[in-house]
Amino acid sequence: MSGRRILLVLGGTWHDFDGFDGAMTPFFEEEGYEVESTYDLSALEQLDERDIDLVLMYTCIGEERNDDGPTAPGPSQSQVDALVDWVQDGGGLLAAHAATVAAQTSEDLRRLMGGIFVTHPPAYAFNVYPVFREHPITEGIEAFTVHDEFYQQIHDPSVDVHMVAVDRGVAYPMVWSKEEGDGRVAHVAMGHGPRVWAHGGYQRVMLQAAEWLTA
Repeated sequence: MSGRRILLVLGGTWHDFDGFDGAMTPFFEEEGYEVESTYDLSALEQLDERDIDLVLMYTCIGEERNDDGPTAPGPSQSQVDALVDWVQDGGGLLAAHAATVAAQTSEDLRRLMGGIFVTHPPAYAFNVYPVFREHPITEGIEAFTVHDEFYQQIHDPSVDVHMVAVDRGVAYPMVWSKEEGDGRVAHVAMGHGPRVWAHGGYQRVMLQAAEWLTA
């Protein structure tokens, strides 16, 4: 995949965005990708000019809250429209971990990403299982254990679910994908901190998702 360009979009609350950048940018660069990192959401309106092949969103923005907790604004409508148009024209979007939080306040992002973050219990160790069907994102990947935030999300029935995890007797999607016009979208729910970013199973899911999105 040498020469493929990733725009890593960072920012928001509750997460170590610089830490993710520091862990995952070298990982993708070792696999032959070029990575440009930014906290500037206006970059979503410049994807063609920047010759981007994949947008990797590791953000926690646009959160819908009923208390006084910290929030960070989501993308403007023009930025959302630009991202949607770019994906539909053949781009790839990898919405990582809390990126689906932005779908709480944007119906367009909810539709684009294929789901919406609802809640999570305190982090704990749980198993992530591939579903019984073949897909390039999970090719060769067996069940693995992460100590992470267990994301409970509403997902669109039309998405392809590739990995699940079980919390208190209920299965939730952890990895899904969808076609979007001429482009593709994938979501990987795991990924809160360094213990996950360094996990071989997580890294393989992220890499194979990137490869499928840019194929």
